[in-house]
Amino acid sequence: MSDIVADLLHLSEDPDADPRSRRRQTMERLVQALLAMVDSGFGPDDVQNRHSIIHLTTIIRDMTGRIAEADDATFQAIVREAAMLIRSLERRRADAARFTVH
Repeated sequence: MSDIVADLLHLSEDPDADPRSRRRQTMERLVQALLAMVDSGFGPDDVQNRHSIIHLTTIIRDMTGRIAEADDATFQAIVREAAMLIRSLERRRADAARFTVH
């Protein structure tokens, strides 16, 4: 998942895209990364975490237009927070995996 964080922080592979399009792409990748974590990273006991992440992705999708139009400092803060959230979820999943009996 660390590569998802790195990918998220790259605004766009398309150098000709306008800043708003790159920002939309970043938000789309964020949503995809979070939904991938929900699909693969939580067990049946993590219903509340799964629900919280799905709720967050819904909010991000609803606000993508406004986020794309935000000033640079606000957009960068949103991306930093998103990256911290993903890293935190990765650490939590890794910690839980150490205590899981297979």
